[in-house]
Amino acid sequence: MKKFYINSNIERLFSFAGSLVLILALNIIIANTLLKKIQTNTEENFIRSCDEIVEDYAFMVDTKLKQLESRIDLFYAKIAYKNLSTEKICEILISEKDNVKDPFDMFVYTDKEGNSWNVLGHYYDVTDRNYFKKIITGETEFFVSSTLESKEDGRSILAFARPIYNEFHEINGVLMATMPVENLAKYVAKMEKRFSIQDANKKLILHYNPKWTGWAYTPWKYNETVLSTPDKDFHVIESSSTEGEPVYVFYRKSTVAPWTIGYSVPVENFAQIKKEGVSYQNFLIEVIVIALSVIFLLEIWVHSVLERHQVLSTHIDALTHLWVRSYFEREATRLFKRHPHSKFMIVETDIRGFKFLNQNHGEAGANKILYQYSKILYDMTNDFDGILSRGYADHFYIMIRIESVHKAMHYFKESIMRISELTRNLEIPFTPKFGIAFRVPKKMDSNISIQTLITRANFAKNAIKENALLQFAIYDEKLLKKSNEDNYIENHMEQALENEEFFVMYQPKIDLATDKIVGAEALVRWQSSELGYMPPNSFIPLFEKNNFVVKLDFYVYEQVFKFLRQSLDNGDPAVPISVNMSRNHDKPERFVHDFMALLKKYDIPSHLVEVELLERSSMDKNVLREITIMLQKEGFRVAMDDFGSGESSLNMLSTIPVNILKFDRSFLFAHDATGGKLDETSENFIENLVDLGKNLKKETIFEGVETEEQRDFLKKIKCDQVQGYFYSKPLREEEFLEFLKNNR
Repeated sequence: MKKFYINSNIERLFSFAGSLVLILALNIIIANTLLKKIQTNTEENFIRSCDEIVEDYAFMVDTKLKQLESRIDLFYAKIAYKNLSTEKICEILISEKDNVKDPFDMFVYTDKEGNSWNVLGHYYDVTDRNYFKKIITGETEFFVSSTLESKEDGRSILAFARPIYNEFHEINGVLMATMPVENLAKYVAKMEKRFSIQDANKKLILHYNPKWTGWAYTPWKYNETVLSTPDKDFHVIESSSTEGEPVYVFYRKSTVAPWTIGYSVPVENFAQIKKEGVSYQNFLIEVIVIALSVIFLLEIWVHSVLERHQVLSTHIDALTHLWVRSYFEREATRLFKRHPHSKFMIVETDIRGFKFLNQNHGEAGANKILYQYSKILYDMTNDFDGILSRGYADHFYIMIRIESVHKAMHYFKESIMRISELTRNLEIPFTPKFGIAFRVPKKMDSNISIQTLITRANFAKNAIKENALLQFAIYDEKLLKKSNEDNYIENHMEQALENEEFFVMYQPKIDLATDKIVGAEALVRWQSSELGYMPPNSFIPLFEKNNFVVKLDFYVYEQVFKFLRQSLDNGDPAVPISVNMSRNHDKPERFVHDFMALLKKYDIPSHLVEVELLERSSMDKNVLREITIMLQKEGFRVAMDDFGSGESSLNMLSTIPVNILKFDRSFLFAHDATGGKLDETSENFIENLVDLGKNLKKETIFEGVETEEQRDFLKKIKCDQVQGYFYSKPLREEEFLEFLKNNR
């Protein structure tokens, strides 16, 4: 058989042509895939945007409903926790007729049998009302109704109801306010096009077209469907608008009322996204194909396989296949120069207790953890087109180009939740922590290097230390200054206690009936040898975190008991001194035992000491109750500090049987006019608070009294005691004794 030989040039030509065809085919596939991904991302972003819009509006509606609940409080405070007859409550209600203001048009009181009277004195039976059943059975503390027909005049109304408790904390009736449906539109906000609110009976409470308000709307097309993205399903109704247009209705259920908030988006909007994507598909394919082909051929011509291998081995981490830090810094610097006006987010992350994991699971187990974590970080970084590298040990670095710091933190928090869930479910679970720094143009350090930003992110991460409640921290100058100051304080607090740098000051308490001093509050201060005078808010929060406040509390108690003992021995006048108990005392028996031992050491009568508690949302109410009861059995009086300010509330009155209610100074300055004179709203609210204390047989005391007008008003409403700069600032022992002798 005759053999045929191919010329070497022709061979190269065929080889080149074959390679080129293969490259072009691959590039076309890549281009089509890329375009589909872009279009999919556009659709997903549009879906997320619609869902966020209705979520924001639903949040605003719920916020407004909660504000309406607070508007009922002025009426509520006048009849709650009091032993009032139905006739007396009705009398109070009728007297408030002229105080009913928009958006409400009526207030109604209902007894336990469903008998109701409104501010006009008219009677109704409301046993058929759902809100009455929900409240009177104790099922809920606040109820917002669907659309109802008014028993007064037949109008469409909404009802807002809450229980009325008697002095024994039993439900004695229901306080209800009504609002005409049309008033909701004035109060909530101007309805943008496409928003609507339906009640549980499908009636439209609000609609962007006001003519539909009050109607029960059932569309001709109704199909429960789900629009989804890879990370989330969005519940949507495929329906038709009141104009007959096919729409997707994104919805949220209200957390306060049995309402549904909807946001209608024309189906045509989704179709338009696809149409626009197809219009420039061919053009992009041509550009991408040519560009990728040229780049790929140049790469083949310039680099050999060995050269490429050398580059990879230099720039890629062998374990995780991520960039090494040096290459990451080089690429980050290049991106800074290419985008000088862009914002960037830099994240350093490592694993809590990695040394411990390494010891327990060995090198193989530790490497497995690092490899798995690198994959999780790669997926997260890839979602945002960022760059990622591994540093030494368990340290990883991420840089992402961002639009705004606010948006970046929003998505970062969502990513942390996903990362935490993934790391918890691994074969060897672990917890990561993160430090964050930002490069923001148009600032003093806009030309800052990537190395400095990594240092800042590392500093922020280290500021978390072993606080398991925090997963990330953000670098700023305040963080640096606060960290340095906190480090100094922690390194010198024991020495400061030994050197008696902490000292106690006494702020007098004045009886308003006599204008005489009847007690004082002990307040701790710190005269640091290095930092100078320090107010308590600069060191108490830190001491609460590291638990040093427990030792400081007992130091203060001993200083107070020494002072009282010295006064008694010298024949000086003595008044009850109140001391504060921090939230860190979580063992009632231990606290009371140590407190009594110190009291007996100085032989101080218990009537000369009061203990002030501060209820916190993070504290166990049972612990406060136990401590209160045990102290009262030993003869001490107990006060609840900052009552009504948000730290302590009506809810605790049924749990913690304190003797004294101390009201925070913020009430006196919430709406003050020139010269310290309170406005009418503030006066009414404060008077109701003091009346509430009187009805519960508690002593009342106001902090922060600074003007004569404030003093005179509190005296008029029969508040028992006050303290504040109007009478005296906190005083040292000698100054306090002099004040006490002159004002007995």
